Amino acid sequence: MTRNTIGRVAGGTFKRTNFGILATAFVATSPTTLFAQMAPLETNSVASVSQVPTTKLLATGSLTPKANAAVLKPILPSEVRETVQLYLAGKLDQWFVKQDHTGVVFILNVTDRKEAGELLEKLPLGRAGLMEFQLIPLGPLRPLGLLLSKPPD
Repeated sequence: MTRNTIGRVAGGTFKRTNFGILATAFVATSPTTLFAQMAPLETNSVASVSQVPTTKLLATGSLTPKANAAVLKPILPSEVRETVQLYLAGKLDQWFVKQDHTGVVFILNVTDRKEAGELLEKLPLGRAGLMEFQLIPLGPLRPLGLLLSKPPD
C-alpha cells in the first residue's frame, strides 16, 4: 500500500475516533453533566461522598479602581518578594496572571477562608487597597466516588 492508500483506509477510523473523543468532551462538560457533578451522590459506602472536604482555596485577585501604573510600579517589587515568601512557606501552591492583566489567580494550600483572606490582605497590594480577592473553596471531585461503589450483583 502506498502512503496515500494507508491514509485513506485509516482516515475514516481516525476521523470517527476524533469525533468520539470530541463528543465525549462535550458530554463531559455539558451543563447537565456539570449539574450532576454538583448533586449529592447516593452510595452504599460507609463514608458519604456527597460531603467533600476543602483541600485548597482558589483566590482570584482583581485590581481595584485605585490601581494604576504609577501607583503599582513602586509596590510590585515588594509584592513579588512577599508572594514568593508565601510560596516558599507552602501556603501558595500555584500562581497565574489573568490574561487581561487585571489581577492574579492563586491556588492556596489553605483550607480556612479567614486564614487565606488574612494572608492575602497582608500582601503589599492588599494593604494598599489595590487588590481584592474572591475566595473559592476547592475539594475532591464527588463523582469519583462512583468508582468506589460496588457493582450490582
